[in-house]
Amino acid sequence: MARMIPAFTGEWREGWRIVLGCAMASATGVALLFFTFSLFLLPLADELNVSRGQLGIVQALIITAALGSPVIGRMTDIYGFRPVYFTCTLIVATIQVMTSLLGSSIWHMAIAIALIGFFSVGSTAVAITRPISAHFRIHRGKALGLVAIGAAITTMFMPPILQQVLDAYSWRGGFIALAAISVCIGIPSVALLLPRNSGRSGSGIGGKSPPPDWSFMKVRDFWFMTMSNVVMSMATAGAVSQMSPMIQEEGIGAGTAALALSVYAAGQFAGRLGGGWLLDRFDPRRVAFLLTLVPGTGFIVLLLTTGFAPAALFAAAMIGLQQGAELDIFAYFVSRRFEVSKYGTVYGALVGIGWIGNAVGIIGVGLLHDATGSYAIWQAIGAGALLIGALLILPVRLPAREEPA
Repeated sequence: MARMIPAFTGEWREGWRIVLGCAMASATGVALLFFTFSLFLLPLADELNVSRGQLGIVQALIITAALGSPVIGRMTDIYGFRPVYFTCTLIVATIQVMTSLLGSSIWHMAIAIALIGFFSVGSTAVAITRPISAHFRIHRGKALGLVAIGAAITTMFMPPILQQVLDAYSWRGGFIALAAISVCIGIPSVALLLPRNSGRSGSGIGGKSPPPDWSFMKVRDFWFMTMSNVVMSMATAGAVSQMSPMIQEEGIGAGTAALALSVYAAGQFAGRLGGGWLLDRFDPRRVAFLLTLVPGTGFIVLLLTTGFAPAALFAAAMIGLQQGAELDIFAYFVSRRFEVSKYGTVYGALVGIGWIGNAVGIIGVGLLHDATGSYAIWQAIGAGALLIGALLILPVRLPAREEPA
């Protein structure tokens, strides 16, 4: 059994390649579309002649990830990360290019988002964190944080660049640009960096797969984590889905609104890197509580201020801090609480159910704006949801932390 677990003193000997490869997959995957989609809202609304609320409903069709998460999570347990990532990334890029070339109605966009939602799971945390959780024990939190900052870094720099692409070539050029990034940068990076046998030790990857075991659905801690994820996702997904118009409605220009997405990504960077480090060093439940509760001030700031750009940028950073830490928190908790051999299945189910919160947030923020002409009610809901999410994570029971030999 000892040979099946990487030596604690040598986790980074091969681990740095696993971390870097997974970080590149995260940096160039569908997270870019998700976190920058608010830039597409106004161009799409103008060309397709639809409201923000209608686009919010279409955007919420990405909830098909709720179906894709347990399916693709299970596939990573059976076949490993690399083949699942390559296949899903190529499918998503093809959908993006076809939508750019042929999309002419809200129905075309709806079909595209639904398909992207299902297959994009292969480049999300459900798949990307699988090799990390299988390989690392002592430095798992740090490794998860380093992987997660990949998307945060590209999201920091991409919004201003993507805004220029949208100004020059409309939303269609933006879709092609995102597809090109994933295919031309993401796939080669993973192919060259990630070892073919990464995560196999003690994980069941590449070997005979055990039969599906859904007994974790009866475990109370799974449901505490899942419901916490649902309400957190509702708050952050709603904010991210309309971040650009939400900031512009504060009386701030489109350029600053695009900058707010970069600042949001900087908050993600801090949350993901700092969250991973803190999870390794302190009581994970207290860390998760604070990293969820404190960033709720971002929603309060948006609610109480108008026309003050520094306040809006601060709010975007705080919301990003929470969303960044969220990935570390649930990936870490699942890998500590359940067997790593079932990681993809358990985490896929948690994320899949969590997409209910994403859908409610994405739809709710748009519809509430259509009904009231303001984002104020949603901002209050977001603050309350993060409070509930923070409280739900506290009762989760974790096994004793492993120590270096």
